[in-house]
Amino acid sequence: MSNEETAKVKKKGKRKIILLLILMTLFAVGIGVGFYFYRQSMNYFVTENARITTTLISIMPSVTGTLDRYLIFEGKYVSENEVIGWVEHLETFRSPFDGVVVRSYAVQNQVVWPMEPLAVIADISNLHIQANIEETYITRIQRGQSVSVRIDAFGNRQFSGYVSEIGKVTDAEITGNAIFFNTGGTFTKVTQLIPVKINLIDDINLENFIGLNARVRIALTASASDTMRRIGEQDNGRAVIRSVYTTLGYVVEQIYVEAGNHVSAGQILGVLDTKDLANEILNAEAALRIAEISLAAAEHSYDTRRILQDAGAGIPLYEMQHLEFRLQSAIASRQQAQAMLDVARAAMERSIIRSPIDGIVTSVFAREGAIGLGLLFVIEGAAD
Repeated sequence: MSNEETAKVKKKGKRKIILLLILMTLFAVGIGVGFYFYRQSMNYFVTENARITTTLISIMPSVTGTLDRYLIFEGKYVSENEVIGWVEHLETFRSPFDGVVVRSYAVQNQVVWPMEPLAVIADISNLHIQANIEETYITRIQRGQSVSVRIDAFGNRQFSGYVSEIGKVTDAEITGNAIFFNTGGTFTKVTQLIPVKINLIDDINLENFIGLNARVRIALTASASDTMRRIGEQDNGRAVIRSVYTTLGYVVEQIYVEAGNHVSAGQILGVLDTKDLANEILNAEAALRIAEISLAAAEHSYDTRRILQDAGAGIPLYEMQHLEFRLQSAIASRQQAQAMLDVARAAMERSIIRSPIDGIVTSVFAREGAIGLGLLFVIEGAAD
């Protein structure tokens, strides 16, 4: 083989090696990318089907007449029950809550008609992100899970929040569009969306951005209680926010506060129904008494046989081993009964929900008669 042919063979071999290395690199990158997206799908749920929203109320007359007085305009803040206008002294319009006028369709002295909107008022105390989650993922969403939010108007800036409520019904069911049939009578299955409410922790005024799109990233792996601990104390330069939650799962018996109330550290916010828990404590106390009696009997039997054995009574080894095993079992049973009683008593203490700080109640998620599980209250206090 000539030198030229040898050089060609070597060159071709190098090309094969380079090509092989490129293919191996691409394969490794593909595996890495695939693993990344797999891990993301297991640990996070991401959707761009989200927007800033709140409760919106349209103000409409029920009579025909001239709008004698009209006291509002777009951007005006109004208080609950504040008079905002009237029709020829026949009907007075009032704001249903503290809010801001986001739309005004009327002017003073115009003639108005029944069910014709005059204005739209937004509830500024209920501003939040609503994410619409596919039914195939909804079982992985829990109250209290941490959420990273990106609002389109703010570019890549990210805000922190948490899942505060999960809808009980799809929007399609409410509007009557949950089931579709074609002219042949066959059923067309459509993936339904469940509304999920997300509250932001970061200090941001959303009232000028109602309806804007957002992107949410919900952490699926952390439990609700872990999330509450992480966001339990936030210092945003103006306030410290504390989230009050429970993992007991008992029915909320009574709530003593509402949003806007000032509270002191240690003040009772609400209580859980503990009738079943009281019975558990009674049963645990009875079990502890029985365990203590059994332990005393086992100790007496063991000590008596030990004394006789030391005196040379010739107690069989297997009998002493049996008595020792019985004693150790009685000790373990007594410890277990005491632990069960301690857990029940601690739960009874935690069934009284107290404020952790001096501050203002900003959100109440607890509902009397409903199961108390997860986030119950949010308290905002002054920063140190």
